[in-house]
Amino acid sequence: MTRISHDTARLMLAKARPNTSLLEAEFLANEPDFVFDKSDWVPLYYDTQHAFASDCGTITAYRAHTLKGDWMWFVFREGKARGYHAACDDPQQAITMAKASWAGRRAVRADWDRVEQTARDLLLGRQRFDVRVEDLEASPLCDLGICGFRSAIRMDNVTRIPGWVAALLMKVEPQMGFVIHAAMERHAATKQIDLAVQAA
Repeated sequence: MTRISHDTARLMLAKARPNTSLLEAEFLANEPDFVFDKSDWVPLYYDTQHAFASDCGTITAYRAHTLKGDWMWFVFREGKARGYHAACDDPQQAITMAKASWAGRRAVRADWDRVEQTARDLLLGRQRFDVRVEDLEASPLCDLGICGFRSAIRMDNVTRIPGWVAALLMKVEPQMGFVIHAAMERHAATKQIDLAVQAA
């Protein structure tokens, strides 16, 4: 796995700051403007002085660089401690992506009791279905967080796991519930199709 040093990540961000010369960047790289964060399995630095605000003024995207060498925007809502990792070049697109993700998460949280019940059923064998990589992609989680978690649990190349394994992982990472919800929806849709075919 490619990994860069903390010093390199800060220097890259300093060089990317608008209207900053290479010499200035060398000095700026050690300033406290560059904040380290490792939430949601994505270790990175973000530049508090290289930011774009939404039109409403309640969302801010900060230029960021991960310790894996990826450029991104780290998007925060006003009053929230955790941000959204947007793997794109345009800060406005990053804000749009973050809004869509947060809206998707709100919708799933409204159904969270069913997610938790399903996770319990999967662990106890009362329900059985698999969880696939397409469920990860269909969930409202950010791509970088998904990749970071898969890497942390050594499942980079795994495309399918039993539901009970996903339920067990949810105890380690509660956000796995969003993926289980996507798998629930896919599984339910598949059952509906099967029933329709049988009835035809």
